[in-house]
Order: sequence, then C-alpha cells, then structure tokens
Amino acid sequence: MKNLLLSCLFITAILLSACKNEKQSNSIDIPDGKEKIKVTELINGNTYTYIKGNNENSEIWVAIRKQPIEIGKTYFYKNALPMKDFHSKELDKTFPLIYFLNSISSEPSGKADPHSKSQMKKPNAVKVEVDIEAGDDFTNIQNIFKNKDELVNSVIKVKGKVTKFNENILNRNWIHIQDGTEHNGNFDLTITSTQKVSIGEIVEFKGVLITDKDFGAGYKYDVLLENAERLNNTKSQ
Repeated sequence: MKNLLLSCLFITAILLSACKNEKQSNSIDIPDGKEKIKVTELINGNTYTYIKGNNENSEIWVAIRKQPIEIGKTYFYKNALPMKDFHSKELDKTFPLIYFLNSISSEPSGKADPHSKSQMKKPNAVKVEVDIEAGDDFTNIQNIFKNKDELVNSVIKVKGKVTKFNENILNRNWIHIQDGTEHNGNFDLTITSTQKVSIGEIVEFKGVLITDKDFGAGYKYDVLLENAERLNNTKSQ
C-alpha cells in the first residue's frame, strides 16, 4: 500500500513538472516596464491604426500612428497613455477606454518597428522664415517664453504663421505657430483648439497660457496656449 502511494505521488509530480515546463515553453519573457497585446481586430484610419487585443488581463484597444499590424500576432509596448470616452472623428466611433502608444514592437526587448513613432510624441520644431507684425494687445513668442512665469494662467492673444497642424489628438487640434521672434532657442508656440487651420495661414488666437504641461508618453510642453479661440480668418501670406 505504501509503495502504491509513493508511486502515485511520483507520477503526479512528473505530470505537474511536465505541465509547468509546457507552460514555460509557451510563455514569453517580457522585460520590466513593458506590456504585450495579442491582436484580434484592426481598424485603419487615415492617421492611426486602432488595435484590439488581449493583454493577458483583459481585452483592450490601443492606438498607434498608422502602420502595418498583423492580426494574431503579439506586440510589445510601454508608456501607454489611457484616454476615457475618446471619440475618433475619422472612425465616428467612441472608445470607452483606449491607450495611445508612442511605439510598438514585435520583439520583447528589441527596438520599435520602423515608422512606429506616434503623433503623441512631441515633434521637433523647424524654424521658418517669418516676420509677423502684431498690435500692442498681442504677445509675441519671445515675450511668452521670457515672461512665462508671470504670464502663466493668463489669457493672452498671439499672432503667427502656422507651421504644423495635427487634428483630433486627445480630443483637440494641435497648432504650431512662429512669428519670427525667439527666446533662448524657443521660437515655436503650440496651441490647442477645437478649430482647424491650414499650414501657411497667418492666424490670431486667444487662449490661456499654461506652463509645464505633461500629458505623459513623452508629450510634454514648457509652454502651451490651451483652449484657444480663433480671432481671424486671414489666409496664408
């Protein structure tokens, strides 16, 4: 009887060990700080690729700048930025919860796949030739950066040439302007608004000046003009 009991325990131990080894062989070692998602559904918009998948805890949606993604494949990411009740105008679809990604990779510890940089990443500004004359009630970019501590939370007016425009990110439009002035290398002002503009337009906006705004995922601004209202309809010059 004792020998039979020992035999049963031995067989059980072997079966448990085999199951454990099988589980380990099917698992992927994920580096600290990274998460993974196995893709079950894709929606490609004009700007973003929307990915539905399982991250081992639940089904989630993530969004990355438009790029090739394969259904059934596992991808890895980190520094996801959650957005609740996000409405995509290009899809006419509301996501109760979606995560915006800067990068995504098919390798757990490898570099991000090519073209994986998201528009959530703060872009590097390129200086353009422009000389904007504005009235006394406008604040130029030089004075904004020079006196940002005094101007923080104030409503100011700005005028400049649109050098970059990103539509419907974090439920707002992102407008970059330059007016030909600068302070300590800062010559580009970012504005958030619900209104649309075109690159090359000379625009006037009024909004609240915010400093040290951090949206996460590398999307941080020392100075930002938020909730701005368009004051003119002047076209490019």
